[in-house]
Amino acid sequence: MSDARRWTIALGLVGALALAMGLIVIDHLPVGAFHDDAMYVILAKSIATGQGYRYLNIPGAPTATHFPPGYPAVLALLWRVAPGFPANLALFKTLNATCFAGTAILMSVFARDRLQNASWAIVVGVLSAISVPLLVLVTMVLSEPLFLLLLVATLLFAERHVAAPSSFGMAALAGAWIGVLTLVRTHGIVVLPAVVLPLLVRRRVGDAIAVVIGTMAIALPWQLWSGANGSPLPAPLAGNYGSYIGWWTRGYAAAGPSMIWATLSRTLPEVGAMLSALFSPARSHFAHTITLVALLALVAIGAAMCRRRAPVTLLFLAGYATIVLVWPFPPSRFVWGVWPLFLFLLVVPATRVHLTGTPGRRAGNLAILAMLMWLGAGYAAYETRAIRGRWWGSISRSASQRIEPAIAWTRQHTSPSDLVASDDEGSIYLYTGRLSVPVASFTTEHYLGNRTAEVEAREGLGPLLATYPIRVVLVGSSRTFDAAAYLASRPVPILSLRDQFAGGAAFTVLTR
Repeated sequence: MSDARRWTIALGLVGALALAMGLIVIDHLPVGAFHDDAMYVILAKSIATGQGYRYLNIPGAPTATHFPPGYPAVLALLWRVAPGFPANLALFKTLNATCFAGTAILMSVFARDRLQNASWAIVVGVLSAISVPLLVLVTMVLSEPLFLLLLVATLLFAERHVAAPSSFGMAALAGAWIGVLTLVRTHGIVVLPAVVLPLLVRRRVGDAIAVVIGTMAIALPWQLWSGANGSPLPAPLAGNYGSYIGWWTRGYAAAGPSMIWATLSRTLPEVGAMLSALFSPARSHFAHTITLVALLALVAIGAAMCRRRAPVTLLFLAGYATIVLVWPFPPSRFVWGVWPLFLFLLVVPATRVHLTGTPGRRAGNLAILAMLMWLGAGYAAYETRAIRGRWWGSISRSASQRIEPAIAWTRQHTSPSDLVASDDEGSIYLYTGRLSVPVASFTTEHYLGNRTAEVEAREGLGPLLATYPIRVVLVGSSRTFDAAAYLASRPVPILSLRDQFAGGAAFTVLTR
């Protein structure tokens, strides 16, 4: 059998493994565990039913400018094929599973391209195919699986272009790929400087300009449209429904440079804790320290080895990591969104381990081998526990304990014309048809500090009650319950506790 045929069969097996894993994790739990997943479905419905790109759950259906339209547009195509909700969620999740399989195949191709080693390339593909952190995202209707598929394809194409002779047409095509990427997730724009800088270093100014032109040709129309059509929103809606940049800049304007340092003081330990939990064979502070040192060492070695082999990918990961670390939001989901690329960097040092040569080289290789064995044992243990415990569905299962009772209560105790405020406003709209708004504002302070019930009520729920004719307030967390209870306990109460049920409580809005 020829090498080419063996390679094709191996790729097919990697893809089949990933597709099987992706299909296995599909469940029938309600959408809305991450908030964004419900919003993607709402926007897909809006496009598919000819209502434009709008938040159908909000009174007045304001124009949607928070989420780029790429993923909702793809879901809208599927919605036209299977318009019955919630049955079509299975089709949406099958799309994610398919993207997951494509990513595993492309990671193998990418690794072989960059490492010139088919065996280790298949290892990268298999690791991607059984990646539980990524399967967590596959189980929900989130844009990360499609984004990652397009990202790996873009990096593969861009790395080849940077290494090839100058070509204005190929450079413009690479830029167009980047533009498409930004229409799925905005931070895909980080690929643009990651491609342009290596081209400029190689004095290929024409190619660099072509990449920028290609990117802007695809990305700029959306930016212009969203800037021209952004609907004015009440302040409490600006965080989850307004622009990403506006959300960050409002936080920076309020806190100044201290916001960045406060963010780093939280994101860095959280990333460290997550990585040590995934890769450590033992559960102790000492073992976690060894794990983090080994991870940093192998990533540094892998990056050094890829400095010439994969310069675009390294620059992208550096820029992406910078955004993740200074963004006041739990970083895990962002890290999982590029997880196979992180695994690739860890595998790269394994390709240089040869227990021959000078004593110094043998000692260095033995150290690399020891670190790989330590991290490999820890990651294998994590994956085994995660697969046995079906951890990919843990977030959805936990959220469903809050969402399902709220949906049932809304159906039973409200009329179709009632406006409901809820922690899970997207789910309430999708499953009950009631218009819905959130019960709290979303600001950088939610991640960086504790907000009192009074502040939550004054800046979030109170202004929403003053703006919209809300009839019922549903709360599913201690934070929002305390804010509602504060408004119910004022000398002139605005709310009255009406009911409590598994996972939450209902407040009636008093006549004003």
